[in-house]
Amino acid sequence: MTKKTVTSNKLQVTDNLKALSRHLLLVTRYLFVSPLVVLFLIACSLPAYGGLIEYDLLIEYNTVNFTGKEARAMTINGGIPGPTLYWTEGDVVRLRVHNRLDEETSIHWHGILVPNKEDGVSYLTTPPIKPGTTREFSFPVKQSGTYWYHSHTSLQEQSGVYGPIVIYPNGKQTKADREYVLVLSDWTDEDPHEVMRTLKRGSDYYMLKRGSVQSIYDAFRRGALPDVLKRSLERMPPMDISDVGYDLFLINGKKEAVLPAKPGEDVLLRIINASAGTYFYLQFAGGYLKVSSADGQDVKPFDIDRTLIAIAETYDVIVTVPDKGSFELRATAQDGSGSTSAFIGEGDRVFAPDVPKPDLYRMHGAGYEGMNMDMDMKMGMEGHDMHMMHDVGRKPDERPLPPYPYLRSERSTVLPEANPARTITLALDGDMERYVWTINGKVLSEAGPLIVRRGENVRLVFENKSMMHHPMHLHGHFFRVLNDQGEYAPLKHTVDIPPMGKQTIEFYAGEDKDWPLHCHILYHMKAGMFTVLSYEGSEVDPEIAEARKDPANNLKKDPWFFWAEASLLTQMSDVYLNASNTRNTFSIYSEADWHGSYDSEILYLRYINRFLSILAGADIADEEDKGVFGVNYLLPLNIGSRIWADTKKEAGMSLEKKLRITDRLSVAGDVEYDTGTQWEGVVRAEWTLNKYASLVGSYHSDYKGGAGVSVRF
Repeated sequence: MTKKTVTSNKLQVTDNLKALSRHLLLVTRYLFVSPLVVLFLIACSLPAYGGLIEYDLLIEYNTVNFTGKEARAMTINGGIPGPTLYWTEGDVVRLRVHNRLDEETSIHWHGILVPNKEDGVSYLTTPPIKPGTTREFSFPVKQSGTYWYHSHTSLQEQSGVYGPIVIYPNGKQTKADREYVLVLSDWTDEDPHEVMRTLKRGSDYYMLKRGSVQSIYDAFRRGALPDVLKRSLERMPPMDISDVGYDLFLINGKKEAVLPAKPGEDVLLRIINASAGTYFYLQFAGGYLKVSSADGQDVKPFDIDRTLIAIAETYDVIVTVPDKGSFELRATAQDGSGSTSAFIGEGDRVFAPDVPKPDLYRMHGAGYEGMNMDMDMKMGMEGHDMHMMHDVGRKPDERPLPPYPYLRSERSTVLPEANPARTITLALDGDMERYVWTINGKVLSEAGPLIVRRGENVRLVFENKSMMHHPMHLHGHFFRVLNDQGEYAPLKHTVDIPPMGKQTIEFYAGEDKDWPLHCHILYHMKAGMFTVLSYEGSEVDPEIAEARKDPANNLKKDPWFFWAEASLLTQMSDVYLNASNTRNTFSIYSEADWHGSYDSEILYLRYINRFLSILAGADIADEEDKGVFGVNYLLPLNIGSRIWADTKKEAGMSLEKKLRITDRLSVAGDVEYDTGTQWEGVVRAEWTLNKYASLVGSYHSDYKGGAGVSVRF
């Protein structure tokens, strides 16, 4: 149901111009004035008008089959991605978004400078689009370039609610012989809410699915045991690049695309990373990629042979089609779990080189992955030839970061020094086991806004204290990414902050009201890595203020997640029940043998950070019941410890450690001592069958040895 109408403004001006020209040409026959002069005077005197561009976007459920298995998706006008929206700088656009879901939705115009109320973030800038209703967006187009749009509600973007935007400049400039839009994305047949629940429970399943499990055997085989030991001593979790095990990676909603082009042609590729959780390496089999624009903003063109595109970024690149063949532009998932391709040209296919898989045991630095190159060293290459790092100096096995050192704006982007200045430092951190992602130690439900004043030069210093990349996106603004280009630092709307890395951006605070700032990994944002940039003294629009009163407003709510696990063994059985949100956990653990002996523990835990939590509850056993309180603390070597006291005036402590021997085999041990029952311990081996079940063998000091199965719910 795509509707695109160029209405009266532009057409009426054209018709009036033609009529006026005809009349004046008749006059010139009598006045002996050159018709060309008259037409020139007419053209110079007419004001510049943009057209009114209208689209209808219908969001609804559809069944798709990308993998050979039918899955429920959300589509825009029946497709994934949604239709490409073509605008011209100076147009006024009117977009009617129709919600045919049974839940509310939204659309955010990513990277587009719009009035605050048109930004599309439910309850913060724009009221939600309720089921069965339509919302109209209208705004002038102030820019040109490659952008995109997507839902900003819950996890809908993962289900298919996204699409591209192309904006041509006034007086369309031809950069190439032909052009294509390429939308990269990731797909899972799972319900995204189930994906989130799996991440929240600390499951290793997606690592197993991606083939990225780190084990003692694999570390030994790679000579990386010292690296594993060092990491464990520092209490760092196993390094990982991505969170979700995806079923497929898509380009324009397909596994691959075929792009007709003739030998010798220059082809402009507008590349958009619309993934929910995947960075991609880009490489063209036919030669260099000539980067001409980043996030819609033109840069001084430069050649590159392999680069990384972060989630939510866009790059315009030009490729020249070689004489013979259909040449692959390959987008390889950063974690090495798959790829998607576009073949450009005609004839036999020519494939791009493989990108080496990451060495997860040795990725500790912020530079080239696996090379431990310091970001400051990379950024200090001003004046060096642009090809140095990416051509002559790049080895085939390198895995580069995004090309920020080489992005140079075509115009000065320097901010006026006379403006007041403000610097805000933002620490990005997370806990992979609990799947909590924070800015300055807080999730969105806990954090207050970042206050700025209109007219300031604002500098944001991102310090990534986690072992994952974070693509940080600021709504409503373009910012300077401070590299070594000085006055010509590039303008972007999204910036990658690499593991354990640091990045500084700055912008002029020329807006008002509230604007989101968040990680664009969809699940990180949902898990808390989201804050609000708020202009001091701004008034909230009445429509937004009313929407924020809606009981359905979940912008600052902290959702609860539930899961369970049960084991049935030959000598005993046990069950574990859990209900958690960011800071709070209620759990029940119960074990029993086949002779009537049992022990149950009912606990409340308050999460402080990934090292410390406080607990209180009750221990109910066949011999006696008692209240307990204590702390959990993570020791070096990632050994979990607990110290507690109880209402029987007894105390104790326990230590536990899990080792993954192979990708499917793990061994865990737990030993505890208290002043009442003395020593108790268990050793447990587990072989993972799939996401829901494992084979288990264990020896318990009270219940002795046995084997059986463990099932996860």
